[in-house]
Amino acid sequence: MSDCGNVQKVFVPSSEEEKEHLETISGLEISERAAERIVFFCKSEKKDPAEFGLRVSVVKDGCSGNSYTMDLGSVADAKENGDKIFVAHGATVIVEKLSYLFVVGSRVDYHESLLASGFQLVNPNIKRSCSCGSSFAV
Repeated sequence: MSDCGNVQKVFVPSSEEEKEHLETISGLEISERAAERIVFFCKSEKKDPAEFGLRVSVVKDGCSGNSYTMDLGSVADAKENGDKIFVAHGATVIVEKLSYLFVVGSRVDYHESLLASGFQLVNPNIKRSCSCGSSFAV
């Protein structure tokens, strides 16, 4: 990789083994708590955590323009689709390839409170969000 200001260029490797390594390139942080919950949800859906993970996409929605969707996704499908795959603490997060630029540098966490529980994406790229917090702009 070479650094060009804030943009990193990734050179395409020549061997299949090196291509496999690129699929787990850093750019997203996964907290231990989020990893525990990803593994828990995979197992509760009777899916192998080594073959499935939390799939994150950014869709056009809400008053600020974008929102996140999250569900369980297959690592095999992610590889086939060219999605970005991140592995940490025994859990996998899959970022849909067109959504990657919206979430690069983010942290996936899991928050629990009396009112609500769920995955949270702490995204440094967000420039503004709507008052209810369900959509954002980058």
